[in-house]
Amino acid sequence: MAAPAGPMEMAERRLRIRLHRSIFVKLMAIMMVTAASILLMVGGVFRLIVSPSLASSRRLIAEYTRTLAATSPDLETAKRLAARLDLQMRYEGPEGTWETAPGLPSIQEVQRDPRRRYDLYVAPGGHGGTYLISWELGRRMHRAHDKILWLLHLPLLGIVFLAYAILRLALRPVRSLYEGVARLSEGQLDVVVPSRTRDELGALTDAFNHMVRRIGDMVRARDQLLLDVSHELRSPLTRIKVALALLPEGEKTRRIAADVAEMEAMISELLELERLRDGRGIRTDRQDLVTIVHEVAKRFEDRPPGIRVVAPAQPVLLDVDGDRIRTVLRNLLDNAIQYSLPDSGPVEVSIDQDEETVLVRVTDDGPGIPEADLASLFEPFFRVDRSRSKKSGGYGLGLSICKRIMEAHGGGIAAENNSGRGATFTLTLRKPGAGH
Repeated sequence: MAAPAGPMEMAERRLRIRLHRSIFVKLMAIMMVTAASILLMVGGVFRLIVSPSLASSRRLIAEYTRTLAATSPDLETAKRLAARLDLQMRYEGPEGTWETAPGLPSIQEVQRDPRRRYDLYVAPGGHGGTYLISWELGRRMHRAHDKILWLLHLPLLGIVFLAYAILRLALRPVRSLYEGVARLSEGQLDVVVPSRTRDELGALTDAFNHMVRRIGDMVRARDQLLLDVSHELRSPLTRIKVALALLPEGEKTRRIAADVAEMEAMISELLELERLRDGRGIRTDRQDLVTIVHEVAKRFEDRPPGIRVVAPAQPVLLDVDGDRIRTVLRNLLDNAIQYSLPDSGPVEVSIDQDEETVLVRVTDDGPGIPEADLASLFEPFFRVDRSRSKKSGGYGLGLSICKRIMEAHGGGIAAENNSGRGATFTLTLRKPGAGH
């Protein structure tokens, strides 16, 4: 029997599906690809056009320094050139050593260290001397190259972040609608999505809210109709029972009595659904969930394929209505055993918990639930196998009552197929003092 996915794995799977289907993620991916393409294009332009131009400029500067050194300027001439062209010059040769500004390295040091030759040019002069020229033009051109590159990249990055913020704001109605649809799919008919815009998304939000109100009205009308019919049927059923008691015993009388008993059971379940609405009909006190699970499982241990309980050794204390929780577990275990196959493994009941919630899973090894039926599984009068008779398949009210009981406890119930065979029903209960 395949083990059900853990809560973390299920959450990660839902997150991956949500990200994969998210319009926001797709639009952001398009924006990021576009921004990366622009940045690569800018980098390519600088690499193919601007950088070669810088190399040409360096060669031009080197050629000019050789021409300048060939004129063999003296110290006074060098100072005038330094003031006019923003360069510094050092001379070493037969006429001595001089420099236009202190701090210039010796020519020998520059020739020994190639890394210092980027902005320092060595050129032979007349009379056997050598000139060292430090020209700021090359360094300034290199800094200008870097600044222009950053000035082009930074606005692009700023535009990406600004577009991200605008996109999140523009798609906020979509996220609100998604959350509203998710809540509606869980059966919350009081969903109201705030309308923040007057555009097409605002109109879609208004249409969604109108649809939810209509659905809520129809569901409430249906429930009220079932409740009214159930109440009205009790009186004629009572009269039929009195009439049956006056008839002589016989096969026909017994069949009629059985039909009346079935109708009474169905009406009782319908009235039970109404009593559990909005948390009514629940009386909670502090009880050990582990003990409740073992008690219910013991009633089914002799029915094939058997029951296996996986629960912590220490008590799990919750504020619950013990009888109602037992009803939920009995319904789930009865269904799991009833739908088991001849080669099915035991039905497993497990208890897991974290800081705020307790999860009770009932996992069977049966045929599973058709995917098309999962969304309607907890609706009143819904049965997976439409061909099953009332005696073998019930009235389709058991899972509805289970859902109403769990919601009355502030929890929930969900069903999913296992990765291999069978299905898992998960009950969620909140621990005492857990935040809502």
